[in-house]
Amino acid sequence: MAAEFGVQMAAQLHFTDMVLESDCLTLIQKLHNPARQQDELGVLGRSIRRLLQETGRGEWKHICREANEAAHVMAHAYTGWNERVVWVDRPPNFLLDQLLQDNVTTSLD
Repeated sequence: MAAEFGVQMAAQLHFTDMVLESDCLTLIQKLHNPARQQDELGVLGRSIRRLLQETGRGEWKHICREANEAAHVMAHAYTGWNERVVWVDRPPNFLLDQLLQDNVTTSLD
């Protein structure tokens, strides 16, 4: 899942203070409740939680979908791709406007 890959990539880049934001409320609830849940999201949640704890300080929070439109823009742009795409220093041009809009939206909340 993209959230797990993002945390793995951040750890490889030696980020130590991470915040995972997701509009998937079920995943965030599973991260808050570390009980042994055997469903797919429970296993994923434990994996993400472990990665965040191993790399230093990590937190997770639920955000509304409207504040996370950049994720949906990327998902639509890369539908059908079988490879992972990573931008480290600068996002692609098609995403810049949406990132600015997401930032404005979340800073006004």
